[in-house]
Amino acid sequence: MAKFLILALLSVLPKIADSCGCGIPLPPPCPAPLPCPPTFCPPPYAPAPVIPSYQPPPAFNDCCCQCGSQCRYRSMRARTHGSRIFSALSFDMEEDPTCNNEKLRSVIEENITKDPTISKRAIQKAAEERLGGKINVICAKSDFSYVAYTETYCQASSGEVTCYAFKPQ
Repeated sequence: MAKFLILALLSVLPKIADSCGCGIPLPPPCPAPLPCPPTFCPPPYAPAPVIPSYQPPPAFNDCCCQCGSQCRYRSMRARTHGSRIFSALSFDMEEDPTCNNEKLRSVIEENITKDPTISKRAIQKAAEERLGGKINVICAKSDFSYVAYTETYCQASSGEVTCYAFKPQ
């Protein structure tokens, strides 16, 4: 009888091994996972296009004091091309190459003294108060030469002292 029991157990053993022990067979294995679709990276960032714009060169004043050369003021202004509608408005006025700002001229004339050092400081202080903003000032008893990028400038003399004041760009 023991033999019969062992044979019965051996015949049932594979079924028990394939189940959870309660007589119910194990479920079928899970299917293999599906492959993921390929990932696409976004295109690289492209900076916004730079649209070139024309900007005329800044105005400049080229002058010297007591050197005999003429002072020059050059301003590059935009002009209308191919249109006569605005031609009356686009002319260039002749500007005084030594002074284009009467307020600045009066400040220089009111504050210039026989001493260039005292003059430059007094002119700078008065001009900055009256015109607003920064003003550069050069004063000398002898010859001096300069080139400045500016649209507001004035050179004036009193006796031996000449002063040049301008608003930097």
